[in-house]
Amino acid sequence: MSKITFYGNSTSQPSRTVAWTLKTLGVEYDYKYTASIKDTRSEEFTTKVNVFHQVPAIVVDDTTIVESNTIVRYLINEYDKDENLLPRDNYLERAKAEEILDIGTTNVRSSMMSAVNPIVVGPLFFGAEKPSEEEQKKLIEDLNKTFEKLNTKLGDKAYFAGDKLTVGDIQIYNEIQTALTLLQLDLADYPQLNTWYETVGANEILAEITKEMLEALAALNESK
Repeated sequence: MSKITFYGNSTSQPSRTVAWTLKTLGVEYDYKYTASIKDTRSEEFTTKVNVFHQVPAIVVDDTTIVESNTIVRYLINEYDKDENLLPRDNYLERAKAEEILDIGTTNVRSSMMSAVNPIVVGPLFFGAEKPSEEEQKKLIEDLNKTFEKLNTKLGDKAYFAGDKLTVGDIQIYNEIQTALTLLQLDLADYPQLNTWYETVGANEILAEITKEMLEALAALNESK
């Protein structure tokens, strides 16, 4: 059995997806808490783990793997023998599920962070000037367009890829959860998406990871 070391932190949405995957698959690992910016820009992390200063990352024996989707795919290929998180042999079903995973880290993440970073992260942690009320309104409007697209994409399905939870649902949930929390929004105007959000959020492992994230955010706010 390979030795796995996981570098991440609970305020990182992609790290939470990797943590959920590890825990759901029952994979044993050593956890190295790695603070964004402070730790990821250290010489040790940059030279030994990820030259791009980002988490999550895992080290499998002596091999380092970065990028959350690559990590998730590796873990699933190696440990998900019962096809609980992604289909294995039905390539069309696999593609449908992986599409959702990739949408989560491209379209959804970029949309969420386009609003979260200038409105909350920049002013709170880097002293950046907060956008004007008009600019904030435009950013939220753009965010709502993504919610509308996701609501349409979901349709009447229980989960984005069909009737079964896949890791792509977790990836999208984590991005939305951060945006809703930091921007104090809800999904009341998007009923299908709201139902999906509540269903996915009730997952026991995800709920525990989300609790850790909220506690970490509260501690960060108190330290400012």
